[in-house]
Amino acid sequence: MQREHHFEARRKWERARRRAFWHRLLINVQGSTDRLVDFNDLAHRLSLKNAVYRGAKVIPLVQIVGSVGRYNDFTGAFLPIHEDMGERWRKVASIQLDPRSEGLPPIEVYKVGDFYFVKDGNHRVSVNRQLGGTDIEAYVWEYTDCIPDVGPNANIDTLLIEAERKDFVEQTCLDTVRPNHNIRLSAPGGYTDLLCRIEHFQSALNQIDNVETPYCDAVEAWYDMIYETSVQMIERDGILELFPDRTAADFFVWVMRHQEQLAERYGHRVPLLKAIHDLRQQPGSFIAAIRHTLRRGVKR
Repeated sequence: MQREHHFEARRKWERARRRAFWHRLLINVQGSTDRLVDFNDLAHRLSLKNAVYRGAKVIPLVQIVGSVGRYNDFTGAFLPIHEDMGERWRKVASIQLDPRSEGLPPIEVYKVGDFYFVKDGNHRVSVNRQLGGTDIEAYVWEYTDCIPDVGPNANIDTLLIEAERKDFVEQTCLDTVRPNHNIRLSAPGGYTDLLCRIEHFQSALNQIDNVETPYCDAVEAWYDMIYETSVQMIERDGILELFPDRTAADFFVWVMRHQEQLAERYGHRVPLLKAIHDLRQQPGSFIAAIRHTLRRGVKR
């Protein structure tokens, strides 16, 4: 009987690895990311400090969205990424599959809002999800700090965006220097991208003027000279009308990234309008066909 559990655990492991491969390939084609949230990074952005122990509770697996230290080892769905994780993963699965075993101890998690982050027990979460589980027992430490109000039905991306926005506004002081600014993003990573662009712009100003430009001055100049001018071009092009659920700031980030990709491809700087027009003419039907094929692979 024990050999049967080991065989089934190996079969589940191989299936999990196949699904992880197809899942990551699909995400790469879509040009997006699907990874667990780094709890330490989130805690820093939200200035989390006060945790209260809530005892042992049964929590939904689907609300576990991140990890304290193993966020690079699993996909966002807790599929195992690295082959050398197999021995430990299969051992946990064998215990879970054996009805005669005493089971495994509860995992340990931090709770922020409605979301959980694994402090200890990442493999147990991964195995439980692959075995079709819907919940798991956990020792819970809940952070009671004030966090952004994202509403009762929001997902983790909403919390991440608000955390990034908080960090962005605090660093740039745009709410003060440009109180009517229209920078609102709808996807994680965008505010971090903007902070990097402001730093690069400041460095360029320093080289041009051969003096140290204060950060606040660089922020104002970047907003007036780069951001506002680019957004006006994007709005005049009419591409925003094709995606009513996205913002002008979203398109600014995408267009800037696309402009850099074109410059790398052609070996010279590409005008912004050309980047906008090229982005509009992307072969969507071809990409959609690839995504459909990959989704079938993920399901298998």
